[in-house]
Amino acid sequence: MNMKQLEEKNKNYFSPENKKFFNDINYRVLQSEKSKTSYLIQHTYQWSDMFGNEKKAIYVVKPVTNKGDILESVAEFKELSEVKNFLKNK
Repeated sequence: MNMKQLEEKNKNYFSPENKKFFNDINYRVLQSEKSKTSYLIQHTYQWSDMFGNEKKAIYVVKPVTNKGDILESVAEFKELSEVKNFLKNK
């Protein structure tokens, strides 16, 4: 599954309104090396600046089914390189 296919199957999820509301920066789809499972990588601030806290971006890893369903988060990382290392072993 690539990003374009995922966006077509989940139009509301990737709407400009949702992106702004959830404080998302961008999205990408990466595939695990072992299982070939696709994952949505959501780069987001995830309300980190609430209650006067410093704004901090994270990468949220969510599995994607073959039908294009986005599942619950399985991991969060500070750096994209950490995401890629995580997916090597999945």
